[in-house]
Amino acid sequence: MRQRIKVIANPFSGGGRAGRLARQVTEALRERGCHVELEETRQAGDGRRSAARVDGFSAIVCVGGDGTVNEVVNGLPGPDAPPLGMVPSGTANVLAKELRLPRSVGELVRLLTDGREVRWDLGIDRVTGRKFLLFGTAGYDAHVVHLFHEARRKPVRMWQYALWNMWLYVLWGLKSIIGYRIPRITVDLDGRHVTSEAAWVQVSNVPTYGGPLVFTPRARPDDGTFEVMVQHARRRRDILRMFWAAILNYFFRMEYRMPDVTFHRARRVKLLPTDEHAVPVQVDGDPGGHLPAEFEIVPGGIRVLAP
Repeated sequence: MRQRIKVIANPFSGGGRAGRLARQVTEALRERGCHVELEETRQAGDGRRSAARVDGFSAIVCVGGDGTVNEVVNGLPGPDAPPLGMVPSGTANVLAKELRLPRSVGELVRLLTDGREVRWDLGIDRVTGRKFLLFGTAGYDAHVVHLFHEARRKPVRMWQYALWNMWLYVLWGLKSIIGYRIPRITVDLDGRHVTSEAAWVQVSNVPTYGGPLVFTPRARPDDGTFEVMVQHARRRRDILRMFWAAILNYFFRMEYRMPDVTFHRARRVKLLPTDEHAVPVQVDGDPGGHLPAEFEIVPGGIRVLAP
């Protein structure tokens, strides 16, 4: 039976690389006998709207970065939607690394037509309805994501292009610690109160954070639970120590655990601001509003094409 595949591409991702990749993948799929419809996004929300129209398709292919994938995931109509394939072309491509996706167009096309389906756990913020595959966080990194998003909305200059380099993004983020007000976050895990004094909370479905950073090395996308990192220390230097531990985890595969950081397993994570100050949230690397948030995991909630 002839496969019908929808390709959803963000042509601006990766400095325009995604647009070129989408056309190459579309042509290669057609050469393999597939019926392919290519839709390019032009503004926020296009990916979600396109992913909602998937009746009759055997697979959905997303060409772009993690943000584009997240938008498509939020448009898919539930667990019975066609499996999701990915052609990475963004900055971090955390999902592609977790799936160990091939790099060449030929291998990617073979994966999209002949790859196996795996069930991945799906995260949902029950407060906003936002879905995610990677992580939801509140605290310092969400603060950085919000600032970076605002910087990208301004007129583009050469220094902003440079910020797309992941190392410079990390360094720029660390600069933003000056003047940062460390929040107080109330954390409840599966109905159990943990603390009202958390400084930073990461709710992860995968171990890799992006760039040379691993904050939650025991997180897995198919075990039905989140790994939840809670930082209790409240000094700015403690934030820097967190990044140092994440770098050691990435390069040396060593779990450098600090006494002021605790790790938990949970299926439902409720986060509230302890005081009246707004606490930013980020989901899969994009701004996710502010607390409160209630992250819940849906075991096997999405089908993904993997090698």
